[in-house]
Amino acid sequence: MTKNNIKSTLLILSISSLAMLLLAQTPLQAFADVSSPKKQIKIGIEETEVVCKANLVKVYRINADSTSCFTPSSAQKLIDMGVAKEIPKDKLEAKKSFRQNSPIGTVTGITTVKQFGEEGRLSSSLRVIDYVHVFEVCAKDKTIRAPEVLMTSDSESKKVKLAQKIMADKCYTSSAKIKATDPASINASLTNRGMATDKITELETKVKDIQQKLSVLKKSLPEEAKLGSAALDEDGKKKISSTATEISQLRKDLNQAKGELNKYLFALHSPMQPKSSDFAKQKLTFTGVPLKDTSVNLMSITKQTSGTKDQSSTFGDLKVYNVVFEACTGKDVLMAPEVKVTSDSEEKTVRVSERIIANSCLMSTAKINAKDASSIALEIANRGDISVKIAELEKRIDSMSEEQVKHQTELNKLAVQSEKPDDYEKKVSDLSSKIIQLRNEIRDAKFQLYGSIYEVYKNP
Repeated sequence: MTKNNIKSTLLILSISSLAMLLLAQTPLQAFADVSSPKKQIKIGIEETEVVCKANLVKVYRINADSTSCFTPSSAQKLIDMGVAKEIPKDKLEAKKSFRQNSPIGTVTGITTVKQFGEEGRLSSSLRVIDYVHVFEVCAKDKTIRAPEVLMTSDSESKKVKLAQKIMADKCYTSSAKIKATDPASINASLTNRGMATDKITELETKVKDIQQKLSVLKKSLPEEAKLGSAALDEDGKKKISSTATEISQLRKDLNQAKGELNKYLFALHSPMQPKSSDFAKQKLTFTGVPLKDTSVNLMSITKQTSGTKDQSSTFGDLKVYNVVFEACTGKDVLMAPEVKVTSDSEEKTVRVSERIIANSCLMSTAKINAKDASSIALEIANRGDISVKIAELEKRIDSMSEEQVKHQTELNKLAVQSEKPDDYEKKVSDLSSKIIQLRNEIRDAKFQLYGSIYEVYKNP
């Protein structure tokens, strides 16, 4: 056998071994809290920021030049074979497979009826018929975010991602359409394993903790700061320097935590099968005219006192100044408010909070290098459309959710009553159609909402 033939044989054996390894690690049922890496990348999440399914780890596949998620054992084997690299060591210790974790809720079938056609007639064919399956989804001791139900029958298998989260120890009624020859073969089960819920809850707690610390620090700023620099004594200036340093670091930590939180929410609410054109139609790079009725007012400027670490204060004749300011908005809510601070030596944008409610102000601080303190100026940096877009999406989601809950309540009452009306199947079909349509619209709106917020915070 020639050397080329030997090389070819070895290459084929390596590829075959890798294929068998990957097939062996494919779960029989794709239980997941988030969509696949390929879908996440398609909808705009960078490869380095892909969220893996529960208890899977992220590796870089060298030959494929792509990021993928595998079980810890498979990932280690791929690394040992030299076809993958850069897997976090701490995640390798996660031995338990997500398939071993029990669902964090239950699904109970209530009723199944034939699907009515548009004109009120039962739609059927020789063998396969469309059915509406009404079910109740209940959470155990954890809130279920983006609950996902696996529907199976003798003719079809599909996943239904519900639009509303289910609070711990609560239930709600929903429905889905599925094809079957025998309605008794229809089954529904919850696929959520809770890992994404745990991570999001952890990040939400982190965000609240940082927000509380920031609130306390801002309240601790001397009252004299509101009256201008001239009213401050040396102790007051030192306190502002120390507090401003802490605020800057906490603000950075807060933006990072919010970016991570909304990345998970964005991935969690992505469409089941997004088209490549869907995301392009809804670009997350926002442009528009500056907000009206917004302002930023300078309160005081003090020189950074000695004893605080700031390397920029050691270069040339530059000095570090602490700027205390007040950002205000008019009749509209200002989402993710940003203030541009400029001087004769530097320009920076400071994100001060998650939002400023209508007709109110928020006090905050910034640090900036300058040769002359009088050159320091401030202005609101936000573009108007991002606030309008987020506010409109929130309002739309609330409205659709209220309407969906109303239909779900009606469906539940109809399904559990002992005496069924003559038009029972038609009423169930009509209510289910409304619920399904609203569910899809709410999911799409949440996808846009969390995508918009993620775009704001992913590069703090």
